[in-house]
Amino acid sequence: MDKKRKKVAKVAPLHPCDERGNNNTQHSPLLSPKKETKNVSWIPSDPASPKEEFTELITQNLKAEGFDEISSRIIGVLFIEPEEMSLEEIAIETGYSLSAVSTAMKNLSQFHIVRRFQKPGSKKAFFFLDKNLISIGAQALRIKYDNVILPSKRILPDIIEKYEQESSEKARNELEIILRYYRQIVKLESVVGDFLDEIEKIVLDEE
Repeated sequence: MDKKRKKVAKVAPLHPCDERGNNNTQHSPLLSPKKETKNVSWIPSDPASPKEEFTELITQNLKAEGFDEISSRIIGVLFIEPEEMSLEEIAIETGYSLSAVSTAMKNLSQFHIVRRFQKPGSKKAFFFLDKNLISIGAQALRIKYDNVILPSKRILPDIIEKYEQESSEKARNELEIILRYYRQIVKLESVVGDFLDEIEKIVLDEE
């Protein structure tokens, strides 16, 4: 099962950075009634163009899914661009320095989000984003599956075994908390793993 699930494209372990929690609603602004959107701080009040508005939308969606600021911005810029872009062009469009963009692209290019290539006769690196929203969304879920769920499932049994050797009431109470957490991790491993398998099928069907 685990080997099969590894087929889903991975992304570099990026740090979560979700600014949507700054508004006054408990729900994602994209799913909330229109009357609540006035409280969403990230929507530009006077966007310069629909292109910039769409780029901001993609950027904030990715940040909500766990991508960091610069990676979200780069993907947002590449998502709306029909053609490939050079590092210099990406730096200009995102407003980040060339060195910051270069570092971020090295991470993104290791996986299936962004394709890196060179044009004949040019030494410049160019980048192109496959416009597959489902695949991009799967990356954030895969991060949690690989970096949180699977390691926890592997490590917790040893912790539980050590706790079982303790005889104090405090240790027994702590063990109950840990056992509950372990049962939740096991359930998540099954549910998320099956969901990633289904996402893989959808991605393959759309290729």
